[in-house]
Amino acid sequence: MEHLQKTILVAWDFSNVAEYAMQHAIRFAETIGSTMVTILNIVDSKDDIENATRQLNIVAEDAQKKYNFKPEVLAVEGDIFTTIKDVANQLNSPFVFMGTHGIKGLQKITGSWALKVIEGSNCPFIVVQRPPQDEHFGDIVCPVEYKKEDKQKVGWAVYLNKFFKSKIYLYVQKSNDANLKRQIYSNLVHMKSVLDQHKIEYTEVEGAGKDDFAEEVIEYAHAINANAILVSTYKELDWADYMFGANEQKIIGNKYGISAITVLPNPGRLKGFN
Repeated sequence: MEHLQKTILVAWDFSNVAEYAMQHAIRFAETIGSTMVTILNIVDSKDDIENATRQLNIVAEDAQKKYNFKPEVLAVEGDIFTTIKDVANQLNSPFVFMGTHGIKGLQKITGSWALKVIEGSNCPFIVVQRPPQDEHFGDIVCPVEYKKEDKQKVGWAVYLNKFFKSKIYLYVQKSNDANLKRQIYSNLVHMKSVLDQHKIEYTEVEGAGKDDFAEEVIEYAHAINANAILVSTYKELDWADYMFGANEQKIIGNKYGISAITVLPNPGRLKGFN
């Protein structure tokens, strides 16, 4: 498979959640049969690259001792909001793993840093807040919303199922608006058809119809002890999304520490991922 020849990227900032991200990435790589994981540190100046690389090599040696897996290392000048995505595109990485502390303090006002890093990325980000659990991606919640492009998430559910035999929980948004109901139903039918085609186990759950769909999804995922929530992100988030809390932001920084798998839908592509 083409993806196995590319490096899985880990955004590294020497924090405990970056360590969690590396643990997830190594476990993910071993599961899909890949031998390449790269930890990436973004520095402010070219003068910092040598020192950062030296520290990254220490991290890699430590990972070899602890996890029997030695990642590659890379230090690049730039800023976290654009350079991580740029490097992922240059390396053609299939996934980027990143740790987050959730949405705390000033981030509730200025927006989630994690979402700002992710938005517009061409490859999926897997955002984690805690170490891997026993069943890695065994149970994945897939919210079913009204945006047409949202149905593309099911393709990534199929991809993950190939390796983790994931069960998919389709959590369906409830709406009283006739137009939204039709689009939600269309997305649901498409997702179920793809899952049936690939003989993937799934459960369909109707949402409660509360004002905050993201909170519904989070509470449901917590109630079933899900390993991850599959989230669509979009390129055109504005200041209001950050100020008042886009659904993506809430799910990525959820209070229970459930991992979020974020994908950018392609408006011209409505079929499943191959």
